[in-house]
Amino acid sequence: MNDFALSDEQRDAAFCPKAHLLVVAPPGCGKTEVLAHRAAHQIGLIAENQRVLALTFTKRARSNLEERLRSVVGHARARRQIVVRNLHGFATQVVLAHGRTIGLDMTSLELPKTSTMRKAIQAAGGSGPALYEAERILSEIKRSPLSDEEVLQEIQRRGGGPGVLLAEQVERSRQEANQLHYDDVLRHGQRLLRIPVVARLYQAHFGAVLVDEFQDLSMQQLDLALLSCESRRTFAGDPLQGIYSWAGASPREVEEEVRKTCGDPLRLRESYRSSPKVLESVNSISEQVDPGSSLRSAQPEAWDEGGFSAAVVFQDRVAEAKWLHRLAGAILRQNPNASVGIIARAAWRREDIDEALIGEKAFPVRRWDLAIDDPGTMALIQTAVATLPRGASVEDAREAVLDSLDSADIDSRELVDDAFAILERSGATTARNAVRSIRVSDPKQVIGPGVHLLNAHTGKGQQFDWVFVVGLEEGHLPTKRNNQGDALAEEQRVLLVMLSRARHGLLVTRAHTLEGPHGRYEAQMSRWWSGIRAENMRPEEVEAHLLRNGA
Repeated sequence: MNDFALSDEQRDAAFCPKAHLLVVAPPGCGKTEVLAHRAAHQIGLIAENQRVLALTFTKRARSNLEERLRSVVGHARARRQIVVRNLHGFATQVVLAHGRTIGLDMTSLELPKTSTMRKAIQAAGGSGPALYEAERILSEIKRSPLSDEEVLQEIQRRGGGPGVLLAEQVERSRQEANQLHYDDVLRHGQRLLRIPVVARLYQAHFGAVLVDEFQDLSMQQLDLALLSCESRRTFAGDPLQGIYSWAGASPREVEEEVRKTCGDPLRLRESYRSSPKVLESVNSISEQVDPGSSLRSAQPEAWDEGGFSAAVVFQDRVAEAKWLHRLAGAILRQNPNASVGIIARAAWRREDIDEALIGEKAFPVRRWDLAIDDPGTMALIQTAVATLPRGASVEDAREAVLDSLDSADIDSRELVDDAFAILERSGATTARNAVRSIRVSDPKQVIGPGVHLLNAHTGKGQQFDWVFVVGLEEGHLPTKRNNQGDALAEEQRVLLVMLSRARHGLLVTRAHTLEGPHGRYEAQMSRWWSGIRAENMRPEEVEAHLLRNGA
């Protein structure tokens, strides 16, 4: 998209003359486009020897922004003048560059994966409530810029319960092994950037910083962003999409702090993603969360029949799975390039659907919880294998791919490790044989045609032509654990995130009966079911729409 294609509200945000800017950008309103043009605009305002730092949360979001930046400013200029990192990657880079300043032994320092702490707790004998308590204690303590010694002191102040003792054992083992856990990367990065001489290095290097999805920041992550650059700061996101408090996100506190620097936000209200009928369903929930937050379709005439929405009730999960399988097949027969996202709040609620679809040969099926189904990761592996001798082993290929990655890119390294763990179980004697049978989607397409099976948090930031949101029953959405107070409010935002992934068509489902540990039981419909505005309520109405309009 070139400058002239920006809408008036997008242009106002991208080229706002304020040095510090807060943009509230709901899903589908062009946030990534605005950030890309904002970055291009900032290049002209910073010193010649400075660069723009763009911070995202995930590898996927980073890839999306990098692609748009290359389109807006050109490949060479983007590489030369803009640095795009996810927050853990940026913190890792800081630790690798300056860790000796705070006494870290960099010669043998072992970088983490997201599961490193969980595995360490399990290896220490942790299970059940003590495991989760130890995880919580360590995560909470490490959200402050404490030294290793201070972390141990804080653990000991918590008393002497099983979770505390387990947390102390795991932390001592981690320190002795010179191993970082995921939270340690952020903690040490924050400690380093709070050293004035280190912070000044980054502030001299980065003349502007752009932060994506500000509502997902913890106060620690906000501190990292603020310390990296003082002169020009842009924050973009949507408080109604804040669904990561369990990971330390502090949406209200972060927004209050950002407003101190940026003032009142600019708001985007036109959706370029979703059809009018999808927006009607999305707005019916967003208005419950925040009155006045409705979006309008920027191009209502572009959608056949204004798009599609439906809410369908099934007898049980098996009937639901069979019908959704058939419906997805009908959509993809009419339009093989369509993408269908099937999204559950939790993986257990999608099990029958996964079972019905896995092994499908007529169209691609991708499970987003498997690294081996990530197109970018598998394309990277295939490229590396093609350069190796024919008899190279799977382990040879793994080492070659890891050697090619940026040492600070711990998310990509984890995906590669996870993918090779699956390839190693194939029993193939060579790397070529192991990857030969893997069907790889186009890595340039973040989504790609076919069916995508995922959970609510995994799909945040993505979009699909059709979205099936399954399992609107009490106990699943909201979950039993999150059925009151702030946790319940966040569950409603989770639902909003799921609904807002849809472009043309949106289908929400629930079942009359479910299977539990003690057999079948009658499921209670989600408290939000009746509030979702949907045009169609019967399976045959969905099928009739497909016959009239294709997919």
